[in-house]
Formats: sequence, C-alpha cells, structure tokens
Amino acid sequence: MSENTIKVPSWAVPVVAAIIPAAIAWGSMQAQAQATDEEVAKVSKVVEKLEITTTDTTVRSKLNEQAIQTIADGLAAQTEISKATDQKLGTLIELMLKERR
Repeated sequence: MSENTIKVPSWAVPVVAAIIPAAIAWGSMQAQAQATDEEVAKVSKVVEKLEITTTDTTVRSKLNEQAIQTIADGLAAQTEISKATDQKLGTLIELMLKERR
C-alpha cells in the first residue's frame, strides 16, 4: 500500500514556520521599495518642473528689476533736464521783463 502523504521531519517544522513570515516580510519590503522608487520619480519630476519655474521667475524678476532701474534712471535724468529747463525759462522771463521796462 503506498502512502500519499508528505512527511516532514520534526526539526524542519520550526524552520518552515520561520521561512513563511520571512518570505512575506521580504515581499512586503520589495513592494515598499518599488512604491518608494515610484514616489521618488514623481517627486523628482515635480522638483525639476519647480526648478524650471523658479528659474523663469528669477529671470523675470531680474528683468523687472532692470526695467524699474532704467525707468528710475530716466526719471532722474528727466528731473535734471527739468531743473535746467526751469532755470533757462526763468532767465528768459527775466530778460523779457527787463526789455519791457
């Protein structure tokens, strides 16, 4: 009569009992590592986009700063021109008033 049973030595039962949770833990760690890799890839893409946006914003900010400085310089020059024009106009008015007297 042949037996259709599997015989496991008694010393192997604790080993098999330890291997099963270890295999489950290993599989969980592999799944967690894969999920972490995917999350790192997503975050990396977001950081790259943010870096591009920040660079664009920095460039725009510097251009705005340069434009503001140019406008301020132009206004300062215009003020100097206005002062000179006011002096010349004052002198011209004084001369015209002297001629009328």
